[in-house]
Amino acid sequence: MAQFFHHNEFGYCARCPRTQHLHVCFGNVALATTAAEFAEFRAYVARTWQHHCLHTQDPEVRCIALRTPVCRMALVFSLVELTQLQEILENTALLLEVEELLR
Repeated sequence: MAQFFHHNEFGYCARCPRTQHLHVCFGNVALATTAAEFAEFRAYVARTWQHHCLHTQDPEVRCIALRTPVCRMALVFSLVELTQLQEILENTALLLEVEELLR
């Protein structure tokens, strides 16, 4: 059974017991990441979120693009959605840190 870390109305993050991959599911997008990939994605989302918190006029408009490794493909969010994703990633990271400290 998967170990769930955090969820909100936008999505969740869980760890697969077989592969140990972190599954980040939000909206219509799902990622399966290693711990290193999760940390990299978390940092990227945090930088993007911080920038757009200062510069986005309407938090409901989907105008924020997260670039992907696929040429000419991006994930598009509103500030409200990106904030929900940021919450999932940050709370999961905190729980992962606590788990590591308890080992």
